Amino acid sequence: MADEKHVNTPVGDHLDSVPRSGTDKNIVAAIDFGTTYSGYAFTFRTEFDKSDGARQIFSNRWSNSGSLLSAKAPTTALFDPEYKFHSFGYEAEEKYAELVDTKQHKDWHCFRRFKMQLHNTMTLKREMKIKDETGQLLCAKQVFTESIRYLRGKLLKEIETRNPMKIIDIHWVLTVPAIWTEPAKQYMREAATEAGIPPEDLQIVLEPEAAAVYCRSLQDGTLVDSKDQDVTGAFRPGGSYMIIDMGGGTVDMTVHKVAEDGRLVEIWQASGGPWGGVTVDQTFYDFVVKTFGKEFIEKFRNERAKEWMKLETEFETQKRKLKFDTNYDIKLELPARLIAESNLEVADLTSYNKLGIENDEFKKFFQPSTKDIVYHIKSILTKVSHVDLILLVGGFATSRYVSRVIADAFPDKRVVVPLQAEVAVMYGAVLFGFEPLVINSRICRHTYGVKVYEVFKEGCHRPEHKAIVDGDIVCKDLFDGLVRKGDAVKIMETRSKNYISTHRDISRRFVTTGCGVYASTSTSPRYTTDDSCVRLGCINIEPPADGWPQTVNYNVNMFFGQTEFKVTVTNDVTGLEYSSSFDFLN
Repeated sequence: MADEKHVNTPVGDHLDSVPRSGTDKNIVAAIDFGTTYSGYAFTFRTEFDKSDGARQIFSNRWSNSGSLLSAKAPTTALFDPEYKFHSFGYEAEEKYAELVDTKQHKDWHCFRRFKMQLHNTMTLKREMKIKDETGQLLCAKQVFTESIRYLRGKLLKEIETRNPMKIIDIHWVLTVPAIWTEPAKQYMREAATEAGIPPEDLQIVLEPEAAAVYCRSLQDGTLVDSKDQDVTGAFRPGGSYMIIDMGGGTVDMTVHKVAEDGRLVEIWQASGGPWGGVTVDQTFYDFVVKTFGKEFIEKFRNERAKEWMKLETEFETQKRKLKFDTNYDIKLELPARLIAESNLEVADLTSYNKLGIENDEFKKFFQPSTKDIVYHIKSILTKVSHVDLILLVGGFATSRYVSRVIADAFPDKRVVVPLQAEVAVMYGAVLFGFEPLVINSRICRHTYGVKVYEVFKEGCHRPEHKAIVDGDIVCKDLFDGLVRKGDAVKIMETRSKNYISTHRDISRRFVTTGCGVYASTSTSPRYTTDDSCVRLGCINIEPPADGWPQTVNYNVNMFFGQTEFKVTVTNDVTGLEYSSSFDFLN
């Protein structure tokens, strides 16, 4: 089993002026569920309330048999032949490698980097299945749930060890990419609930926001640029910064401005793509295939898992060591069996069982990712007038080569990688649980609205939307927005709109007794049937006992309280409020 160590990290005291209104529980525990690596962190209210800048956040330290230390464990889950959860992280990877080497793995089920299955989709299904390493299918929800259950269990044991009073009163925080859709957030929320986290104690936090909270909490003198100049001014009122969360799978970017009260205002909506460290791994794999042959490498990887894992660990080590000004060729130590079983003249390629890779060739492994990242940063900066600072966080940000490429691409900007950038999201999520109102407003990533009717107008409405309702010719399926994509929406803000429902006079738009709620990726969708639109759900409204009067006035409210939104509908007849939590996974 992998060795484990526990570490704690001090953070500063710069958030005292920010409104808190967070949890009243004694402990905040955060699970950072990543594409390639996952981990947890927590702290106690007594630590958070310290005023001397010596707050401590506690987390785990993981290591594999090769002694590669990490603040997180690989997001790898292993299930036995009966589909029962066996292990997670390094333990899962090493156990599966042993099974492969002894040819006992065929009935086992190993899942790696499965979080990307939830990336960038509005049409997730609860019963979605994913493939294991051998192509066998298992319900994705089970894989996510058992992985979170494992992390939750380890976290609870660690809290009990550090908490002599044994008072387990926990507010849970689960991190998700800012570019994720509502269905993906719901999927993770349900998985966490099924893993034993009470839904009323669970908060979903966007990864870049958590990282920003961490960075602004660092003690004076610890957040500096390449010239050792303090950059904390970007976190004072009037300051602004771009924060880029660079994980294994996705890269999230957003821009914040600091309001007069010290709270953060999002001035450019979160955006990004699948440009994380996995991209570099894939490019390296393509190189290995080109060097040794696809058929051989695929067979070797499938039959010599332990040896293949050694090669992956060796590459990861060299990847982390690479600097921009590295000018020597990289030598990767190859597994002995890879050399012995290869048909190539490896003597021409190796020295002391090492594969030599030219310096420029090794750096090319990073180019597909860095090219996309730099291009996207440039596209944002052309639209945002002022950015004081570019902050790089996440495990991929710790690559000195990657951070230098970004810094060189923007010589007029101060590019900073904070201390322990790989845990910025995880530690920031803990702080966020105590004071979520550090975020003042966000930019809406979708247009939200309701389905309405109005009088059909020839030449104005499309013929396919013509319908007869109660003897009147109407245009159905019209999208009427309450909040538009790109709007700045304050935390705790409500957007409202009034409608009329009548069976005789339909000169005004109206909703029926079922209020259909929709989201669109367009800023100005016209019909709910447009390709850009997705039906989120319907709020059903019960009629009064004596039936509806001729005219009913409705008020539709969209409430943006946290990272997820809520919709309510009231009418002037019953005065009752109807709402829906919206099942995005049907």
